Amino acid sequence: MPDWDAVVREKLAPCQVKMNDFDSVVMELAGHLDEAYQSALLRGIDENEARKLALQQVRDWRVLMTNIKRAKEGPVNHRTKTLWLPALITLLGASVSLAATQMLRMQPRVFWVGGWGLTFYWQWLATLPLFGAAGTYISRRGKGSVSARFAAGLSPALIMLVVMSMILPFGLAIDGFYFWRLVGFGLGLINWVAIPAVALLLGVLPFLSRPSAALPNAAE
Repeated sequence: MPDWDAVVREKLAPCQVKMNDFDSVVMELAGHLDEAYQSALLRGIDENEARKLALQQVRDWRVLMTNIKRAKEGPVNHRTKTLWLPALITLLGASVSLAATQMLRMQPRVFWVGGWGLTFYWQWLATLPLFGAAGTYISRRGKGSVSARFAAGLSPALIMLVVMSMILPFGLAIDGFYFWRLVGFGLGLINWVAIPAVALLLGVLPFLSRPSAALPNAAE
């Protein structure tokens, strides 16, 4: 009869599991595999085949442990770790970088395309891939989904999009003038959403894929 406790620990070893109640999880999984094993024996299946059928109950041990950890820590904690905290770090870094650029009186370069003046704060834009990469990496370390990583890495541009969508179409009075008359909704989206989003995306893309570590085969 297989030592299911040892089998489960061996299968979970590559998953780098860190859990306070790890022993109870091992015991529960071992019991589940033993039930499947005993059921197969009762159907007249030999021991080797019964062991293989029991192990097939778990197709991906890494995914299984990720789901167990998420269930134990709760959806709010997982969302905070994979979205809100990484997004805050990205936003804070981008904001501090922009403030430093303006405090140092670094002037933007304006390129005219037809009647559109595209504004480039080159020094600020050069830092955005770093912050986008940092937020996406932290989200991936927390086992965040691709959409969570994407949102965390592009959070400065996404937040600016929301703010501008709320303000610019209606106009914001500043000293008797309307902000939308000076900037324009479309031009504002290009300068403060589209261009920064492209810079952030350069840092986001490398961390959207899954980690390169090979997943264990449960049937082995």
